[in-house]
Amino acid sequence: MPGGAEEVLKKLIDKIERIMIRIIVLGMVLLVVIQGLMVHEPARLYLSWAERMEGQSLEYPVAGSQEATENQPVAIDSPQAVMTLTIQQFSSLPQAKILINDQQWASFDQKEMEIPLMAGDIVEIDCTAYDFPVEFAIKAASENMAWPEPGKTYSANQSIVMIGKVIVK
Repeated sequence: MPGGAEEVLKKLIDKIERIMIRIIVLGMVLLVVIQGLMVHEPARLYLSWAERMEGQSLEYPVAGSQEATENQPVAIDSPQAVMTLTIQQFSSLPQAKILINDQQWASFDQKEMEIPLMAGDIVEIDCTAYDFPVEFAIKAASENMAWPEPGKTYSANQSIVMIGKVIVK
């Protein structure tokens, strides 16, 4: 009897080993396929939890048509810029806060807010106090501001929306 039990145990171990090898190979194939899908923007949004938490994607423009040479670098007129934000549906939302570099700058006490900015400032809108979707738009921006662009709209639903990092030309 002891020989029969060893044989049954050996068959069981061989079967478990084959199953584990198949699971490992299948896992590796799935890993490669999923990583390949992560290259495409629409699929990455659904496959990556961190991507959904990031916010809206930024499309950086080319910083002007001037090109720098060794003898004459591109001159930046001013690192300061002005942007006008507007609320789409409401006349005011006093609990919606404009954050500049993670510091509260103002709240939307009126429909439009003109914001003085410096190059490199990070602009966000905190709408966590409202439990309905709120849309904002950039109505105007100074001529030397390359990003964010006028006409862009942003939507917040109990969240903080990143407008972006200010880029001046």
